Amino acid sequence: MGYHESMNKAEILEELPKLTKTERQEIRLRLAELDSDGWLHDEEPLTIHEKALLDARLAAYAKDPNAGSTWEEIEGRIRACLSREPNRLNLQIRSRVGPH
Repeated sequence: MGYHESMNKAEILEELPKLTKTERQEIRLRLAELDSDGWLHDEEPLTIHEKALLDARLAAYAKDPNAGSTWEEIEGRIRACLSREPNRLNLQIRSRVGPH
């Protein structure tokens, strides 16, 4: 194993533009992981299933960040559904909360 000299912050910032899009994405994910560790200590710990699900979704995002839908696309689908059946949502809400 060879010796690797540590980089200071200025050197790291200088090298960032030279990285590929994929490399920058990996760094963003790692930084988010480092920054988000604290929230786990405030609540109940995640189950093994929840951790596996999060890991799978992070891996899928890292593989193809553009695979999902934008908010505009989702909102458009919701609005289209509601315009075709305007009373459907109302009926679903009433059936869950009971008669008025």
